[in-house]
Amino acid sequence: MVHSMKLNRLIGILFIAAAVAGTIFSLFGLFEVWYYRPVLTQNVVENLALLDQTLKSTQDGLAIVDQAVQTIGEQVASLQIGTEALAKAMHDSSPVLDSLSSLAAKDLSGAVTSAQTALTSAQSSALLIDNILGTLTSIPFSPVAKYNPEVPLHIALAKVSSSLDGLPTSLAAISSSISASKANLDVVEQQVSKMSETVKGASDNLGKAQEVIHQYQDVTSQLEKRSAAAQKAAPAWITGAAWFITFLLIWFIIAQLGLTVQGLALLREQSAAKQIAPPESSG
Repeated sequence: MVHSMKLNRLIGILFIAAAVAGTIFSLFGLFEVWYYRPVLTQNVVENLALLDQTLKSTQDGLAIVDQAVQTIGEQVASLQIGTEALAKAMHDSSPVLDSLSSLAAKDLSGAVTSAQTALTSAQSSALLIDNILGTLTSIPFSPVAKYNPEVPLHIALAKVSSSLDGLPTSLAAISSSISASKANLDVVEQQVSKMSETVKGASDNLGKAQEVIHQYQDVTSQLEKRSAAAQKAAPAWITGAAWFITFLLIWFIIAQLGLTVQGLALLREQSAAKQIAPPESSG
């Protein structure tokens, strides 16, 4: 019986101590909640404002990058058109070079050979003419001055024919040079075509990069709107959270009052039991 009374007394004291500690803790919590609510609200609003400013700066940066990529894309597209036109011009000039090479190697060379043949035939006729004119003008008492040119006609024709001797060789060299130029032009045309394909690939990649930039712009725009909305709603959210915590702490204080009542009830029971219990007899 004595041990039971002592246990009830100890439990009652513990209930009352726990209730007092819980009440103090709750009151301190209420003070802290409403003391730091303005500070917390200010910090949250400032951080959200900083986030909003960062998103705006990011949006501006993306706009600059988008403009730069668009400008580069236009330049690359112009370069692609230029390289394609250059390759086409080289391709179209190839038949012209073939014609020029054939003209130099065959047509002009053949014309020179034909001219030299004709000049050779004309030399015989010119020699005959020179001899006839020389004979006719050598007749005594002829009214015509003696035919004695510095360079007879057949010799002049021979000189003309000999002056054409180097043309076939020169025309052959020109034909070879044109053929070599055509071969080099074909190589250059292939390189230009490859460069055009490379430029086209770069243009396609720039287009894809611009699409990604637009997606980033959409995301940052949405985040910016949400950040602005959160910045406006933050004070109300924090105040609502403070009232919710206040409600919980007040509820906890009420619970501590019940615990205090239980502790006092146990102590009253112990006091009543002491008054009822008979005094102990001395041995």
